[in-house]
Amino acid sequence: MRATPHLRTGEGMAALTAAVVAATSIAAIGLSPAGARPVVGAALGGAAAAVLGLLVVAAFARRARSRRHSQQLDRNTAEAWFTTADIGDFPEEALRPLLPATDPPSMNRLYTAWVFATHGHEAVWLERHLGLTGDLARKLVEQAHRRSGLPHS
Repeated sequence: MRATPHLRTGEGMAALTAAVVAATSIAAIGLSPAGARPVVGAALGGAAAAVLGLLVVAAFARRARSRRHSQQLDRNTAEAWFTTADIGDFPEEALRPLLPATDPPSMNRLYTAWVFATHGHEAVWLERHLGLTGDLARKLVEQAHRRSGLPHS
């Protein structure tokens, strides 16, 4: 099953704007006198580099803002989302060695993955939808199958 793509109209508009600016730049260089073409080309190249730099800064700012928002959500959502019955057999000790040293997933994300794994979702699905590493997702599915007595692959 394929995931529904997320609409990113801002990124589409940026791509369209870049295409229009590139076409306009090519036209400006082509219409400029032969002696002025290096200067016009250098000016347009410098402007393009400045715009690219601003886009990179904006992308990093957006990513940092998204990470802060995610961390704030993790702080605001306590384990109250899950009952003891949901996470009673959660394999915390089996997962601990597989957690990445930098930016590990939150416990809420791992609990969510565990609940999905116990309800039959496969490792690939957990990786794609919850952003887990392959090792973590496979271990969760393996433990969920072991818990339910189902064979695992």
